[in-house]
Amino acid sequence: MRKIILMIILAFILSGAGFAQTYYLNGYVGVGYARFLTDMALPGLNQNGFNSKVRLMWQPEHRLRIGLESGYHFLYHYDSGTVTTDFGSTDAKSSLTAIPIFFVAAMEIMPQIEILGGIGPTILHTYFKSFGYETESKQMSTSYFVAGRYEYPLNESVSIGGELNFYRINKIEDSTLSLQFVLSYRLLSW
Repeated sequence: MRKIILMIILAFILSGAGFAQTYYLNGYVGVGYARFLTDMALPGLNQNGFNSKVRLMWQPEHRLRIGLESGYHFLYHYDSGTVTTDFGSTDAKSSLTAIPIFFVAAMEIMPQIEILGGIGPTILHTYFKSFGYETESKQMSTSYFVAGRYEYPLNESVSIGGELNFYRINKIEDSTLSLQFVLSYRLLSW
């Protein structure tokens, strides 16, 4: 039985020996519009903003690709205007941004169309200003995303396209929906 298994493994290895296999290392840069999806209903809450990404993907000869992604995600900015409290009048401002570090898996489902998903830690940066004092804090959360991407090749190395992303941040139990312009470049092939 062992000999049969070894022969099957050897035949499998040798069957690919005559084919030229090409592997790619692709870099992606994306920028776009983001909408923070939340249940908070506060006057002065700005849920619209900017987000960006940098992604590095290894693409073997089959449809599955893996890699790493990081970026900057604007979540919200809050400006209360003048508020009167027991301590006097003040303007209160706060904002929340995120920097994720995702392990990403992608699969080409049709030519030039991919679905992607990723999971990893996210650094949340909170800023708050009131009564002339400012405070900032950072905390960690887990998060994930799912996305769909279309790309149009300009030549063998460069492609442009768009990506629709849904990000979920577990610590704050809220999400972001973004639409990004994405530029990809083939860094290496072997």
